[in-house]
Amino acid sequence: MNNLGQVTMWLALIAIGISSICYLVVCLNKNNILARNAARLSFVGFATFVTIASVLLMHFILNHEFLYSYVARYSSRDLALQYLISSFWAGQEGSFLLWVLLGSWLGILLMFKAKDMEPQVMLIYNLNNIFLAILLLKQSPFWMLAVAPPDGQGLNMLLQDPWMVIHPPVVFLGYAAFTIPFAYAVSALWRREYDRWIKPALPWTVFAFVSLGAGIIIGAYWSYKVLGWGGYWGWDPVENASLLPWLAGMALMHGMILQQTRKKLRKTNFVLAAASFLLVIYCTFLTRSGILADFSVHSFMDLGITGWLVIFMLAFLAISLGLLIARAKEIPVSKKGETISYFSREFGLIAAMLILCLSTVLIGMGTSAPLITRVFEKASNVSTQFYVDTNLPLAILMLMLLSFVPLLVWGKNSFSRLLPKLMWAIAGAALTVAIALWNGYPGTGMLLLSLFAGAVTGINFFLAAKLIRKKITVSGAAIAHLGVGLMFLGIVSSSAYDRSDKVLLAQGAVQRAMGYDIKFNGPRFSREGKGVRLRLPLNVKKGDSQFIARPDIYSEQTRGGQINRFAHPHIRRGLVSDLYISPVDFDPGQDRGGSGNRLDLKKGQTKQFHDYRVTFTGFDVSGMMGKKDTRDMSVGANIEVSYKGAEAVALKPVITIGQLHSPSSGVKLPGPQEAYLTLASIDAGAKAIGFVYQGPGSATEKSLPAVIAEVSIKPGMTMLWVGTLLILLGGSVAIPRRWTK
Repeated sequence: MNNLGQVTMWLALIAIGISSICYLVVCLNKNNILARNAARLSFVGFATFVTIASVLLMHFILNHEFLYSYVARYSSRDLALQYLISSFWAGQEGSFLLWVLLGSWLGILLMFKAKDMEPQVMLIYNLNNIFLAILLLKQSPFWMLAVAPPDGQGLNMLLQDPWMVIHPPVVFLGYAAFTIPFAYAVSALWRREYDRWIKPALPWTVFAFVSLGAGIIIGAYWSYKVLGWGGYWGWDPVENASLLPWLAGMALMHGMILQQTRKKLRKTNFVLAAASFLLVIYCTFLTRSGILADFSVHSFMDLGITGWLVIFMLAFLAISLGLLIARAKEIPVSKKGETISYFSREFGLIAAMLILCLSTVLIGMGTSAPLITRVFEKASNVSTQFYVDTNLPLAILMLMLLSFVPLLVWGKNSFSRLLPKLMWAIAGAALTVAIALWNGYPGTGMLLLSLFAGAVTGINFFLAAKLIRKKITVSGAAIAHLGVGLMFLGIVSSSAYDRSDKVLLAQGAVQRAMGYDIKFNGPRFSREGKGVRLRLPLNVKKGDSQFIARPDIYSEQTRGGQINRFAHPHIRRGLVSDLYISPVDFDPGQDRGGSGNRLDLKKGQTKQFHDYRVTFTGFDVSGMMGKKDTRDMSVGANIEVSYKGAEAVALKPVITIGQLHSPSSGVKLPGPQEAYLTLASIDAGAKAIGFVYQGPGSATEKSLPAVIAEVSIKPGMTMLWVGTLLILLGGSVAIPRRWTK
């Protein structure tokens, strides 16, 4: 069914098509002013139509126009305003529209910044927008339903967080920006201007690096703050999808600096410019084709655009690779006999680029494992340990380079002149290693990471302070490298020295965990949206310090009847460490047997209990094998029960770790009467179990509500977040300098 939004998208595609044709005419005849003006006007028309389409979609969302399928799937009447706005990009169709919208706005700025390279740059840039516009027509956010439902399905509860209002637009701004260095690189090959493209493309590359990096960091912070698992990076394929082009873009950025300064790596930079852009498309294909649906909680289902994404990727691969091969013999190389000193800034930059590229390849292979393995056998993925094992040595090498390369000058260097300046690096390394060993040996890899991260922090703190006093715009690299050092110190601290403990908190009782006295004040229920939020206020005290922690569990029922539960932690932030309290499970309190209905048995022990004879024969731990998440682990108790001397029956109640009173923890006893034994406790050390009896002759009493909480101390988190912000700040400081050069 046609509608205004769909018509507007068709007009946008026609406008960008006209702009591309006119730019092609200008490429063939650069003096054709009429065609140039028509190309510009058509591109502005494209941006205008895309903006109108975006305004229409936002209008439909804010006014609850559920006749539109996209609006019905991702919004609802009960959403707060900021989450209604974010439902614009909650689904695939809306996120693609956001991508095109941001790209159209960047294109207007690019159009006037490209100067004489404008025809070729804008033609390549337009091809990207043409493909995205086709995808939006293939899978449109303006498709309409036959009948409008009274309300929409609403936004995933995990996405109802302020950081997720910001995260997707920033990521897609980075995706759109990475098209620009690619457009410049292809244009340079086309025009046979193998050095001239670096100057105008470099600030765009830094901008893309900063914007996509900001999106990645916001996503990591959201994960730490909202998901309740205590982490900020899980090597999820969708997380890696934004990391891969970012790493390639970082390598490109350093290569462009080397080419601009020393006229080296011309071919390498063309390859990296193409790779950073093609990785954006490839990772979009991975996450939106349904290939990763069984391996990532963030992956989108296939909406029928997989083939278009493959064509999209292959077309740009053919364009970039074809031009590079055609021009390969013409591209200047280093003069014959010219060598690079192993102790120089040039060599350091090349080594850093190699490390970044190797990391990109290894992470890309791990992320692509479901795609690769399905060709030969059943699709499977790699464990998170694969990423840690492969990237830890690379991180150590990178930090080692950053601890001295920023001090080097172009060309040959003298170690004797460098040594006095290394005192800052040595002091930083010594301090961090001493602190690490004071808190316990973290392992060789982590200790080396800590040593070189400390050296990087020390030397770049010295450089940043020196350069800021001189001129802040020249301090960008030092600030960013200082951030890298602090970020890795935060990673070491939070990974190697994280301590946690699970504690059962009955209402009114005080329990001690991680040096804190914690008291559960009782549950507070409230209706929110389509579900119920269970607030679990805790009095937390340590010495003279006292505060109320407010973790909560939100539950909602899907239309299919499934109950979704989302646990939100309480984070008490500190300069040195964070106190992280995450709810694991909640027991509302129920009738249970009194003290006369308690049965405790040791392994091999037999007891007569009411009309039953019960023998505990041993544990069954098969439910713990191969499980990494303790919430999936279970332990069974093998018992034999006879009723009034009859033949014994083998029973096995099973308790899931972290879940109180699960249905599987109770078993029905043999005999004609309704009687049950519920597994209440397991003491593996004493080889003992405890049961509660419910049946004839049992007395009952009411248990109090209780919550199981995981209490963690996470050192170095402030240092980690400050480090990531400094990386972005360093890049941001460098953009104006590169733009005015």
